[in-house]
Amino acid sequence: MRRSVVAWGCLVLSMVWIGAARAAEEKTGGVRSLEERVAQLEESMGRKVEGPGWFDRIGVSGLVEVEAGYGEVDYDDPALEDEDSSDVDLATVELAVDAKIHANVEGHVLFKYEDDDLLVDEGYIALNGGEALPAYLIAGKQYVPFGNFETHFVTDPNTLVLGETNEGAAVAGYRFFDEKLDLSAGAFNGDAQEAGDDDHINSFVAAVKANPFEGLDLGVSYISNLAGADSFNEVVVDPENLDALVAGWSAFVTLRFLERFKLVGEYVAAVDDFEAGEIYAGDTQARKPSAWNTELGLALLENLELAVRYGGADDGADFLPETQCGAVVNWGFFKSTNLALEYLHGEYEDDTQTTDAVTAQLAVEF
Repeated sequence: MRRSVVAWGCLVLSMVWIGAARAAEEKTGGVRSLEERVAQLEESMGRKVEGPGWFDRIGVSGLVEVEAGYGEVDYDDPALEDEDSSDVDLATVELAVDAKIHANVEGHVLFKYEDDDLLVDEGYIALNGGEALPAYLIAGKQYVPFGNFETHFVTDPNTLVLGETNEGAAVAGYRFFDEKLDLSAGAFNGDAQEAGDDDHINSFVAAVKANPFEGLDLGVSYISNLAGADSFNEVVVDPENLDALVAGWSAFVTLRFLERFKLVGEYVAAVDDFEAGEIYAGDTQARKPSAWNTELGLALLENLELAVRYGGADDGADFLPETQCGAVVNWGFFKSTNLALEYLHGEYEDDTQTTDAVTAQLAVEF
């Protein structure tokens, strides 16, 4: 079966390279990080109100992603039968509406279709103090400022799977030194809580991000309720009856150098242990999950990028691979159009299973 994975990947990869001469001038890119979402918001908030009509105040953008993939799971236990699967499907549709209400007021709604569900992924009001006061307030459903999760790949990094949190929240921030330093903090009602607690605001987040010079971004962040993270919360056995809330912390760095290289590194971890059996059913030991991700991207051409990943996790059981490595090619062959081919290999804790997956993604932004 492993041969079929390699053959399938080589076929798509050859299609990418054969057509490279027809590429357009746009650079390629991967999954949007939290930093990129913030940059998009800043650009939207900087847009002037063009006229009195509602249509002069509205900006619409979107994303469509179609994916084809083949994957294998090999179990160490001979009693379990190995698995393989393949599919072609509409992976994601996003439609964002941004309304410029005032020079200092922005409304934002993001509709998202994913995993056969249609939902409001983001919906908030953003206030800013303008040039005189570099402060801001974002109130509503949003990705709270914990982690950065930047990647060149189609598949989310382990750090995102462990820590990304989308909640109704109020987040305030302030920028210093010509916006080279950003401090933010917020509060929300997390999806995990201590046993016996009422349904109240119980979670807090804080972040420091810096851009000391061009090409270098770094930051640290803290969240008081790691079990409230979107994907992680789904594996927690009983998230509404935890012995105690466990905080998490994150650190990241992104370095662009020699005009063609981009290095991404991030670490996300719990501050304390979860009690035995709280996050993995039937588990007999306390767990302190952590995840890390490193990637190096190389711009072969203006619109052709190659990147490699090496990441992993501790105390991830069968939720996060203990080691993960792979490569991806991104080809922006038309304006706002990207074709990605990705291969990932994962090995899980105690050698319980290994995974191999090839994914091709065609994405269009508008």
